[in-house]
Amino acid sequence: MAEVIALAGWPPEVLAYAYAMYSRSSLSIRESMVKITNEKASGFLDTFYFKYGHKSIADNAHIPLAIENVSEIVAFELEDEQLWDGQERSTRYQNFDRPDAYFIPEVVKGTPQERKYCMIAGYLLGQYGRYGSICFEALAKKFPKPEGMKDVDYERTLKARAFDVARYWLFNGIITSVGQITSARTLEEQICRMMASEYLEVVHIANDMKKSCQEKPFCPEGKDEPPVAPTLVKYTTPNGYIVRVKELMGRILKEELRNIMYPVAYQTQTRHANLAQPFRSISHEIVAGLVYEASNLGLRDIQRLINSMSLRNVTNIISRVLELRDKHDALPRAFAAGYNIQFDICMDIGGRRDLHRHRNCIQLHQKFSVNRGFDVPDLVKEIGMQDDYEVNMRTVARMITELKGMYNSGDYLIPFAFRAGTLYKMDYRQAEYTTVLRSTPQGHFSYRQIVCEMDKQLKNLVPGLDKFSRVTSFEEEDLFKR
Repeated sequence: MAEVIALAGWPPEVLAYAYAMYSRSSLSIRESMVKITNEKASGFLDTFYFKYGHKSIADNAHIPLAIENVSEIVAFELEDEQLWDGQERSTRYQNFDRPDAYFIPEVVKGTPQERKYCMIAGYLLGQYGRYGSICFEALAKKFPKPEGMKDVDYERTLKARAFDVARYWLFNGIITSVGQITSARTLEEQICRMMASEYLEVVHIANDMKKSCQEKPFCPEGKDEPPVAPTLVKYTTPNGYIVRVKELMGRILKEELRNIMYPVAYQTQTRHANLAQPFRSISHEIVAGLVYEASNLGLRDIQRLINSMSLRNVTNIISRVLELRDKHDALPRAFAAGYNIQFDICMDIGGRRDLHRHRNCIQLHQKFSVNRGFDVPDLVKEIGMQDDYEVNMRTVARMITELKGMYNSGDYLIPFAFRAGTLYKMDYRQAEYTTVLRSTPQGHFSYRQIVCEMDKQLKNLVPGLDKFSRVTSFEEEDLFKR
């Protein structure tokens, strides 16, 4: 007789062991679970998971973690997994008027630069509060309260819209928290990737994540549960392949492609969503992806230059990347080639955080920088604050550049207004889903503008589907829809 059985109260590793054994026997799940102990799970996983490389076993263990009081840089790294489920605290609901509102890198603490770092951070938070108040007052003058709308709803709505502008002054170092539930396999890959990060904070958090899986977890009162994953993440180590590829591509750009890459004027790039043109070959696409991640050039410039290279030359670069690979290293993301729909999106960091949630896309990210300029919200222009806004953003950018000598501590102070590039590779189904979902009037104007531009280019790419489009035009906006 058919039966569906829900399981609860079993540690993640025990469940992973149970399902692995379940596939190798004729016992029912009830019979299998009765026989299982943590010791058996540990022994089984040590044999089949580590020695035989049956990583699919770890897909059966789903582990919840809360990573609290970390910077936005850590949050971005945590969420940069395709098979990831979780939630980050929204900046909209946080109080930043407190001493511990932002992260201070270890390399800065106790040095003469700490005072300057904190001065910049405090200044940015002051501007955040200032622009929030100014924009709220401007919106209240422009949009009177609709008849029948409660005062509390009116105020909440205008504050939310004012925040959409004020958040451009928030920065990568502000404190946030992330809750995630991932499979043990994803968790292991996530920890290994983060252990190899150029940011010491990210490395420390990765080590803490590993440690938390091997220690007693937080349990409901009266319960005493074992560690959530004492075995599955026990042998996590930094992903050295990531580091080796970064170093190699840095040398290739500096020494071998310098004459090819840098006739392109390295200038402040405008905000854009550019649909990629066809590549000469899959090999050319792979090398373009590697160059994209290692530089801050736009994809169209990279395509034009890489497509001019011979197949022999691009194959040589790919070969050198693959020669660095150890037995268990996965291919770099740039090797996710063959997608017909690719958008190079250069936009404000705040908006990029929102689009980052579309993990069904392949995403290749460029580094944080102040070199690509910043966005100015339309409301700032309308209320006559553009000069004030631009002068102060440029001043902050200059001070951040001066801090660059302190390792990468300046990256934590880059406001959300500054632009960063991400290459999104996807199929048509995911492109349609992204543009429809992110174009709705209640969304932030930053990503609404970007996805509407994506939609225009998709309609040219796939003609004849205009009448079926569900994308909301950027011009269609109801301030009180939130």
